Amino acid sequence: MKNILAISKITFKEAIRDKILYAILAFGILFGLLNLFLAKLALGDMVMIKSFGLAGIYIFGIVITIFLGASIIYKEIEKKTLYFVLSKPVSRSNIIVGKFFGLFAAVAFTTLLMALIYLAVIAYEGGGFDYLGLLAISFQMLEEAFFIAILIFFSSFSAPLTSTISALSLLFIGHLLDVVIKSAEQIGGVLHQIFMFLSVILPNLEKFNLRNLVVHNLSISFETALIVLGYALLYIILLLFCGTLLFKKREL
Repeated sequence: MKNILAISKITFKEAIRDKILYAILAFGILFGLLNLFLAKLALGDMVMIKSFGLAGIYIFGIVITIFLGASIIYKEIEKKTLYFVLSKPVSRSNIIVGKFFGLFAAVAFTTLLMALIYLAVIAYEGGGFDYLGLLAISFQMLEEAFFIAILIFFSSFSAPLTSTISALSLLFIGHLLDVVIKSAEQIGGVLHQIFMFLSVILPNLEKFNLRNLVVHNLSISFETALIVLGYALLYIILLLFCGTLLFKKREL
């Protein structure tokens, strides 16, 4: 555990010091502040303001996650720092898990900064404290954690470009899975069975999307929230476990 915490701390510091990260974060905060201008155009329509703000936090959160996570293992190999770490009593599983927590801490930190801007804008426009918006952002952070695990899994055995393309493909498929399954149900037959099988293996990322519910002041039950949390944790643990196995087999 001590090794994991040490690696997490180093990973967090490296991510936070990255100058390009601040550029992306600045655009994200600026995007959030544009809500003030949108509020004037929308005549205080909270549905539009919340939709715009939550979408911005999600998009920039994913961009930051991709930027930080795509080369998280490859970068250590290129700089030869991984050899130094492995020369100490540190296992490869410690590195994988430590990198995950450190990177998630950095992404969560930047997401929370954007969330503060969002909450301030909503409060300024008369919407009060947006508890449901905070819940939606929390679920977005769960998806970011999920996406970090995907990136670490792919980067444990492939180059950054391949990792990014593969992870983005899963992101795209994960949000379209419900639509594809409904279409397959109408068609029926073998195609339906194939897509039902794929729905069990592939992640359904729409489970983390509460934005449409939040903007209309609808919430989810506590039981549903627990199920989604369990779903995320199960997939994250599985991805990190598989990533560790592949990383152990990788020749350095």
